[in-house]
Amino acid sequence: MTRRMKGALVLAVLAIVVAAGSAFAASTATPGVTKSTIKIGGTFPLTGPAALYSVIPKAENAYFQYVNARGGVNGRKINFKVYDDGYNPANTVPLAKKLVEQDKVFAVYGSLGTAPTLATRDYLNKAKVPQVLVATGDSYWGAQYKRYPWTIGFQPDYPGESRVYGEFIKSKVPQAKIGVLMQDDAYGQNYYNGLVQGLGAAKSKIVDVEKYDATQTDVSQQVVKLKAAGANVFALFALPTQTITALVVATKVGWHPVTFINNVSSSPTFMAIAQKSGADVTNDITATYVNDVWNNPDTASAKLYKTILAKYDKGADPLDANNVYGVASAWTFVKALSMAGKNPTRASLMNAFTHLNAKNPFLYPGVSLATTPTERFPIDQQILEQYKSGGWHPFGRIFSKAR
Repeated sequence: MTRRMKGALVLAVLAIVVAAGSAFAASTATPGVTKSTIKIGGTFPLTGPAALYSVIPKAENAYFQYVNARGGVNGRKINFKVYDDGYNPANTVPLAKKLVEQDKVFAVYGSLGTAPTLATRDYLNKAKVPQVLVATGDSYWGAQYKRYPWTIGFQPDYPGESRVYGEFIKSKVPQAKIGVLMQDDAYGQNYYNGLVQGLGAAKSKIVDVEKYDATQTDVSQQVVKLKAAGANVFALFALPTQTITALVVATKVGWHPVTFINNVSSSPTFMAIAQKSGADVTNDITATYVNDVWNNPDTASAKLYKTILAKYDKGADPLDANNVYGVASAWTFVKALSMAGKNPTRASLMNAFTHLNAKNPFLYPGVSLATTPTERFPIDQQILEQYKSGGWHPFGRIFSKAR
C-alpha cells in the first residue's frame, strides 16, 4: 500500500469515527436543548370553563421574551410552546404526549389545573420529564414527591390557604354558620379539607356543602340552597366563572354573608366583573402571595412588571393578579434554569428546583421562595386581604406553614 493510499485510509477512518461520534452525541443530547435555545411547553385552558386563566401563559411568555431580549439563560433563548386543553384531562393527556414525543420539549412547564396535572403525572414521571411549576395548589405536588420526583408546584397549597380561612372564622366569627360551594373534584376537596382542619372542633359550624361539576357554569341553585340553610359565612372554593356567578346570585337573592374567595378566583379583574354584574363584594376576604402591584405601583418590581407587560404582552391588564402570577412563575423557572448549569439536563433542572432559596421580586414582600429535596412547596406563605374601595387590601400578619 502506497503512502498516499495509507493516508486516504486514515482520513476515511477518521471520518467514520467523527460521524459516529456526532451520531452518538445527537442520540444522547438532552431533548429540547440546543446551543442557542431551550424548548419548553405546557397545556392551558385557553378556552372552556376555566378560560379566564388564559392570560397566564401569555404573561409567562412575556417574561421569557424579556429574558430572551437580554441574551436568554446561559446564552440560550427560551421557546415556549402552549397548547389549549380546555381544562379537560382527556385533552391534556395527548397534548402532553405531543409536547414530549413530537415537540421534544426539555420540560413541561406551568400546566394548569388539578385534574389535568393528575392525568399526566404518571406519564411524565415514567418518562423522567420535568413537570414543573404546575399551576395548581393541590397538596399532592409536594406531599407525594417520593413517588413523583419529576413533579413540583409553585403556589401555596390549597389546604394551607383554606386552613387560614378556617382559623380566621373560628377566632373572628364566633356565630358563624358556614355554607360551602366547592368544585366536585380533587381541587375542591383539597380546599374543603383545609377548611375543616382550620376549624378544628368548630367544624360543626359548617351547615351545608353544595358541589358543582367543573363543566357547570350556573351555580344559582347551589347558592340559593346555602342561603336557605341559614349560612351567614360563605366559603367559595370555585373557579372564576362559577365564583363570579355565585357572588352575583347571592346579592340578587338578598344574601350578604361574610364571604371567603379562594385565591385562584380572586383577581381584581374578576372582582370588577362581579361588581359590574351586580354583586356586592365589599369586605369579601381572600389570601394572596403575589406582589401587591395595585396598591404599590411605584415600587421597582411593580414598574418592571408593568414594563414587561406593556412591551411583550400588549393589551394585558396589569391589575389582573393572574398576570402577576404568570410573571412570578416565569421568573422562578428562569432562576432554576440558570442554576441548572451551562449545559442543563432534565436531572440538573429538577435538582435546581429542589434547592431554591431566592427572593422573587414578583411575590408579596416577605414571602420567600425556598425548597429542599424533602420540602417541595416553593411558596408556603400568604397574607389575608379584604376587598374595599374597589380593590384588595392586605391586613394582619403573613401566615407561614411549618416546614
